[in-house]
Amino acid sequence: MDQDDKEILREEREEMNYSDPAPKFARFVNYIVDWVAIGVILRAVKFSLAYLTLGAKYREHIYYKIIDLEHLDLEVIQQNLYVSMVVTFLYYLIFEGVTRGRTLGKIMTDTAAITQDGTPFTFAHALTRTLCRFIPFEPLSALISYLPWHDSISKTAVVRKTW
Repeated sequence: MDQDDKEILREEREEMNYSDPAPKFARFVNYIVDWVAIGVILRAVKFSLAYLTLGAKYREHIYYKIIDLEHLDLEVIQQNLYVSMVVTFLYYLIFEGVTRGRTLGKIMTDTAAITQDGTPFTFAHALTRTLCRFIPFEPLSALISYLPWHDSISKTAVVRKTW
């Protein structure tokens, strides 16, 4: 963690009376829980789309095709990627926007995203954090620095919830 990040978090704790920043393990648990939740939602969305489109023959839908490495079907890959991105985007945007910085993972670990300047967490913060999650290799930024890119760019931090 560089000096600026430490200073921001120290000032945040002093001024806003928030507890310590969330430990990396809690953030990792948040990530895993959120990805499991996204997977469950994604499965339900794909089933619903297939069933609404083809009815009883839903298993013939593109979402149920197996990706065969010998005969790559780009349409299958594109459709699955598109739906996955939309579900992921909506998951983070809706959860963090409605709950003011919390997702299922953060609820389970009793953490929350807050702003670094102490202003209330808004839908705009949730949108910025969500968009930043789509930066290539963004999850790896948590290994490089204390604040992942979706925190540093959106000027937010994840802390233990004490209020």
